[in-house]
Amino acid sequence: MSLFRNVAIGLRSLFRKNQVDRELDEELGAYLEMAAAEKMRQGVSRKDALREVRLERGGLELAKEVVRSGGWEFFVETCWQDLHYSVRRLRKSPGFAAVAIVTLALGIGANTAIFSLTDQILLRDLPVPHPEQLFILRSPGPNHGHTWGDVDQGAQSFSYPMYKDLRERATVFSGLLACRRITVNVSGHGETQAAHADLISGNFFQTLEVQPVLGRLFASSDETAPGANTVAVLSYSYWSRQFGADPSILNKPLTVNGVPLTVVGVARKGFYGVQIGLTPDLFIPVTMKAQMAPNPNQTLEDRTDRWLPVVGRLKPGMTVARAEAELQPIYQPILESDAKLLKLSGDDLKRFISKPLLLISGAHGRLVLQDGAQEPLLVLMSMVGLVLLIACANLAGLLVARGEARQREIGVRLAMGAERTRLIRQLLTESLLIATAGGAAGVALAWWCLNAIMAAIPPDQGMLGLVTNLDFRVLWFAIALTLATAILFGFAPAMCATRLDLQSTLKDQGSNVSDGRSNVGLRKVLIVSQVALTAVLLAGAGLFARTLMNLEHANLGVNTSHVLQFSVAPDFNGRTPVQTLAFADRARNEIAALPGVRSVSISSAPIFANDDYVSNFTPEGYVPQPGHVPQPGDDTDASYDYIGPNYFSTMGIPLIAGREFAESDTAESPKVCVINQKLAQRSFAGRNPIGLHITHGGGKLYTDPPMEIVGVVANSKWDDARSDIVPFLYMPYSQDKNLGHLAFYIRTERDATPMAASLRSLIQRLDPNLPVNNLRTLEEQVSSSMLNDRLVTGLSVSLALLAALLAGLGLYGVLAYVVARRTREIGIRIALGSERADILRLVVGQGGRLTVVGGAIGIVAALVAMRWVASLLYGVTAHDPLTFIAVVVLLAIVSAMACYLPARRAMRVDPMIALRYE
Repeated sequence: MSLFRNVAIGLRSLFRKNQVDRELDEELGAYLEMAAAEKMRQGVSRKDALREVRLERGGLELAKEVVRSGGWEFFVETCWQDLHYSVRRLRKSPGFAAVAIVTLALGIGANTAIFSLTDQILLRDLPVPHPEQLFILRSPGPNHGHTWGDVDQGAQSFSYPMYKDLRERATVFSGLLACRRITVNVSGHGETQAAHADLISGNFFQTLEVQPVLGRLFASSDETAPGANTVAVLSYSYWSRQFGADPSILNKPLTVNGVPLTVVGVARKGFYGVQIGLTPDLFIPVTMKAQMAPNPNQTLEDRTDRWLPVVGRLKPGMTVARAEAELQPIYQPILESDAKLLKLSGDDLKRFISKPLLLISGAHGRLVLQDGAQEPLLVLMSMVGLVLLIACANLAGLLVARGEARQREIGVRLAMGAERTRLIRQLLTESLLIATAGGAAGVALAWWCLNAIMAAIPPDQGMLGLVTNLDFRVLWFAIALTLATAILFGFAPAMCATRLDLQSTLKDQGSNVSDGRSNVGLRKVLIVSQVALTAVLLAGAGLFARTLMNLEHANLGVNTSHVLQFSVAPDFNGRTPVQTLAFADRARNEIAALPGVRSVSISSAPIFANDDYVSNFTPEGYVPQPGHVPQPGDDTDASYDYIGPNYFSTMGIPLIAGREFAESDTAESPKVCVINQKLAQRSFAGRNPIGLHITHGGGKLYTDPPMEIVGVVANSKWDDARSDIVPFLYMPYSQDKNLGHLAFYIRTERDATPMAASLRSLIQRLDPNLPVNNLRTLEEQVSSSMLNDRLVTGLSVSLALLAALLAGLGLYGVLAYVVARRTREIGIRIALGSERADILRLVVGQGGRLTVVGGAIGIVAALVAMRWVASLLYGVTAHDPLTFIAVVVLLAIVSAMACYLPARRAMRVDPMIALRYE
């Protein structure tokens, strides 16, 4: 009579409530007497018989409790018993428990850390009410005049007058805001620091439904006339960091770009504007553009200057399709009015006025930095997902082996009447315990990984506002992942462990020799899967490593060694272009006099910082014919920069023909320029460009005096190591009518780093209110431009090595188990004359076959999968033969290391001991 029979006795008495206790007690006593006598007749000692009877008594007492309490209490009680039993089983196998928990922690921790980054950067909504109602305006098509764009090729930029027209005429929005990110100089406490500011429309906070934590926020009355709204709102983080959350800052002046702005409020905690990753320090009315982002040629009311992103909140019930349909009749007359100012005609006019006005979701804000981070993050999420699958396959293999070791125990329990579902539940409880412990350890590991990743990102690089705290969204992800892994690696082993042939299992009497019908096949499938997934990860990591290596050794066209750089922005402090020019000349001369300086020069835009200027330039002799269809050779766009004397020698850019700029190239002297080889080949093919002229502009709206080409220099990269060589034109900074920003480059005799303090002191002496920004070596600047590639490569290599380790451990486990099962067979082989080398081939051959099958599947899968990451590669194809050869070699090494210990054990088998092996 089994435990389950006792439970059945109790359940049959459920409806005999008046007699249940008496009947159960009678059956209990009778059964105990009968069971004890029967066991003693079978030769069981009295002590053992009494122990087993007590166990049976416990089953009957449990049946009585079921009758008294009902089914739910019984279920809870059995669950508690399963939990208690699983804890005892794991305590008896600490090694297995530790390996399982650590394996799972690595998989869950890596997934949780990368998900936290992905969630913060790509998935999180703006922290405002009803973010799903927010939409970003974009107008793709040809741009004319001046267009600033941080994403989408300028399609999301509008002029301030155009924004006001749309705000006044469009009825589909409950609010339409404008916002532009800038950098400003903030003075206070005896020092000046650079800060991030948002130029915003007066209805910005009202449209986003954001409340202040102190004071008030802007209203329409704070957007009146240019230069009239001298107020500012601080972000909560800047208020806390810079002013210690002091409420007395309210209504006090804050000097920004030399202009006193009254602090009228502080935005609530957690609000960071409309661009995730670009956390602002303060908010300033858009009407202060001339003071905060000075440019004499571009006024606030200039309709040809598109520089302002626009975000709208649709009215409740308004669909996107209906909104776009109602906006187009409003938008087209605005375009026609602008086309007249731009003096467009013909095809240019038709294409310009036919531009659509579209809406894209703004629930996640303006995705500027995310444009370059989205694909790498998705690739990393896929890679950590594969690592977790490998970890689960490894654990499943361990649990299959553990189930095989418990076959006799499970067979006895099934023979005594235990239900298979109950045993499966008990085994899944053990898996859930492992998953819970692994999940908890994984969360701690994820926190550590996030801190390590954040520490690897320089403070002035990457996204702002990222946190290492794991919020409830991330914790729920970790919990869901834990439960999923418990089922993933626990269900199949539980099913296999309880699918037994009771007759053969009980008759086996525990021998390790079996008839071959075991779960080794399942474990081999799991190993093949691990090897295949590892091959995919190794291929990806290899391609990313090759990419980073190619970027680090790319020909930049610039000699980066022994060069120090820094930037200043005198125009932010109200300096005119003439004053900025005087400061630039004085600073350049004083820096050149410092000991150890070989040469020094200036650029109006920093190199390798993704900060470029593009315009159209008309070369001498270029006369487009009326009605002529544009051809590739007709392209007149080129990047440009304003530089100082000795720039090319300082940067190590070879001079091909002509001369560099000299001190004699002043604002009053004839206009001159230097072009690179790419521009010379495109615009002056077959001609010597030296002495010819080129004009800035297309001859319609922006026309300047022709510039004489005085030199041709070698091609060099500008944005970063990935960027293509583009046509480039250099002009003297002394002839820049809007000179405001200055990037200094100093080539030194030796290591440039020790000179940093001297340069900072010199600039502070020349202008105490001018902060020095981005002071670093040019090599560090180039390295920072590869930040995304370094992070992706470092993380992918780490994940691939972890996968290789897990696959190696899994292969070792299978082979060690096979050797243990076949110990008697191996002993017989040796006794019959097999050499040690034969045994070695037997074990290594089995491991090699698993590796070959898994590697072949993985290589094919990698060849297909790597096509999706081709855009992230540089200088290497997605099917690079060397990378895949390296993957095969690495898999062979991992396989050899995993096979060595089991093979050595097999070769050391003593035939005499093996023949008695149980």
